[in-house]
Amino acid sequence: MSDPTKPKMSASKAEILDAAAEVFMTLGAEAASIDDVARHLGATKGRIYHHFPSKGALLAEVCLRAADFVLQKVPPVVQATALPADNLRNMILTHIPEVLRTLPYHKVIIQSYVGVQQKSTTAHERELFAQIQLERKAYESLFRQVLQAGMDDGSFRAQDVSVALQSLLLLINAPVFWYRPRDNEPEAFVTDLSVQLADMAVASLQ
Repeated sequence: MSDPTKPKMSASKAEILDAAAEVFMTLGAEAASIDDVARHLGATKGRIYHHFPSKGALLAEVCLRAADFVLQKVPPVVQATALPADNLRNMILTHIPEVLRTLPYHKVIIQSYVGVQQKSTTAHERELFAQIQLERKAYESLFRQVLQAGMDDGSFRAQDVSVALQSLLLLINAPVFWYRPRDNEPEAFVTDLSVQLADMAVASLQ
């Protein structure tokens, strides 16, 4: 879950993270440098280092913010009295537009998360990556609980819940790999895409 005790992020830090997400997405997290981020931002490296002590810390916070985006939006749509299929559908209909709205962040976390995590060396970076893991597990747990509830009440067929969970997450995150915003994109494209994937996900479980 998102942590209500977290201090509100400053506009300056958010602007740096937005720029870093774009640069890491375009150049790759391994190749991109703090200089590249500063150029994209039109700022000095000093401004970046004021908020982030290293490139590794900057990358980790990009990945952490990717998790935060969906953790802020999806949990509120889960209703204790709703049917599991309805909860799952609403979660997907919220997840996909939010991921596509913040697409550079999610491209970074999918394309380079594992390799960079292995190279993190400072205690601060390790702490950030541990926090990412905790938030990832918390988010997966939301979906796991809904899947298990559906299997328990018979609305979803009984199967290995971990396999179902990972397959579901692959399906609803698939647009991160291929989606590109277009100038002539129909206004309802993202909504229609979300509905189609939600229908596919629910049907695959019944």
